[in-house]
Amino acid sequence: MTESKGTISWVIGATLLVVVVLFGIRWMTDLMTKGPILDAKYITVPIVDIMEKGWSFQTAIDYEETKGPAMIWQYAFFGKLLGGSLNDLRLVSLWSSALAFFVLAWIAVRSAVYKRELLYIAVGWLLIPYNMLFSEIVMGEISFLLLSVLAVAFYIWGTQENIPKWKRVLGPVLYCVAITLALHSRIHVVALAGAVCFTAFALQGKQSWPWWIASAVAGLLRIPLWLHWGGLVSPEYQTLHGLGIRLESMAYLAAALVPFVGVFAITGWRIKNARRRICAAFFIGCMLIVVAMPDLSVPDFIDYENNTDRFQGLVATVVLNITSNAYVQQYIFAFLAGIGLAGLAGLFACKEKSARVGSIAFWSLAFGWLLYGFTRGFVFDRFLLTWAFLLPIVWYQVLPKKLLIAQLLLLVVIASILIVNYLTN
Repeated sequence: MTESKGTISWVIGATLLVVVVLFGIRWMTDLMTKGPILDAKYITVPIVDIMEKGWSFQTAIDYEETKGPAMIWQYAFFGKLLGGSLNDLRLVSLWSSALAFFVLAWIAVRSAVYKRELLYIAVGWLLIPYNMLFSEIVMGEISFLLLSVLAVAFYIWGTQENIPKWKRVLGPVLYCVAITLALHSRIHVVALAGAVCFTAFALQGKQSWPWWIASAVAGLLRIPLWLHWGGLVSPEYQTLHGLGIRLESMAYLAAALVPFVGVFAITGWRIKNARRRICAAFFIGCMLIVVAMPDLSVPDFIDYENNTDRFQGLVATVVLNITSNAYVQQYIFAFLAGIGLAGLAGLFACKEKSARVGSIAFWSLAFGWLLYGFTRGFVFDRFLLTWAFLLPIVWYQVLPKKLLIAQLLLLVVIASILIVNYLTN
C-alpha cells in the first residue's frame, strides 16, 4: 500500500496531540501532588526495590506482585533514569502511551487511514475507556499495550505484499519477541496471539504457519517463570488469580463490553444476514446474567489466603448507583450484557470493513472474553483495555460519522469522570 504523501507529518502531528493532551492532564490536575493511585501502592514495591537495592534475582524475579517481570523491569529501568520518584514512574506510563500511539498510527496508515484522518485515531486512542487515566499513573496496562501494539505492527510489517523474503522471516521473529515480553507482563496477550493466528490463517491459509509457530514459542518461553512461581502470578497472590471455571467472569465482562463495542450492535444491524447473530448474542448475554449474576459486593479487605470474587469498574458502579435492589440490578445487568455481546457480534459482521485490523480487534476481544471463563480472581472492566487498543481504527473505518461522533462523546464523558474521580482532590 503506497503511503499518501505528507502522511508522516500527520503521524507526528497526531502523536504530538496525544503528548500535549497527556502532559496537559498531568499539569492541570492534582496528579503531581497525589500519592499512589489504584494499584500503584502494590506495583511500585518491587519497582522501588530494584531501583534502591539494584538488580538481582531476588529483586527482579522473586518479588511479590500480580504483574510479570517485563512490566516491573521497564518501570524500574526507565523510572530510575528519569529520577526514580513516583511522578517519574508516571512519566514512563505517559511516554509508553505516546510511543504506543505512534506505532498505532503506523498501523492506521497501513490500513488506509491518511493525513488528518489520523487525528480521529489520536482522539480515539485517548478515549478508549481507562486509557487516558492509565497513561498518567503507574499501572500495568500501558506498558503492556506498547508491547501488544508492537506485536501487531510486526505482524502487519511481515505480511505486506511484495516484500523481500528476509522481512517475511524477520517479521515472525520480532512478533515472537514482542509476544514473549508481553506474556512476561500479563497473561492477557494469549488472546491477542490467538487473534493474530486466526487472522493470518483466514488471509494466508497454510502459509500462516510462521505466526502459529512464533506464538507457540512465545508460550513455551513463559513456562520457566510459571514453574518457578508455581502459578500464573507470584506465590503470595495465587489465591487471587489463577485457573478455574467461572461463568460470572464472562457475564460481568459481557456487560463491560458496552462502551467498547456496544455501538457495533447498531451498525451491524444494518447488515441483514448479521441480525440473527446479533439477536442470538443478545440472548446469550442476558442468559449469562440469569444463570451467573456476579456478586457486586466488595470485601473490605483483600484476603490473600482464600479465593475471593471481586467485580469492579464502570459497569458495576453504574448499576449500583442506579438501584440497590438486587433484582433490578440483575435486569439492568442482563440488558447490558446482552448489548455487550450484541456489539461484539456486530463487530464481527463489520470487521471486514477494517481489513486485518478489524479481524484482530474482534478476535482479541472475543478470545479475551472467553479466556475469563477459565480463570478465577478479580475481574475489572479495565481488563478489556488490553484487547481494545485497535478499536480507534475500527471505530473510524466502520462507524457512520454520526455514530462515530456519538461514540466519542460517550467516551469523553467516561474519560472525564475517571479523570475527575482519580486525578483531582
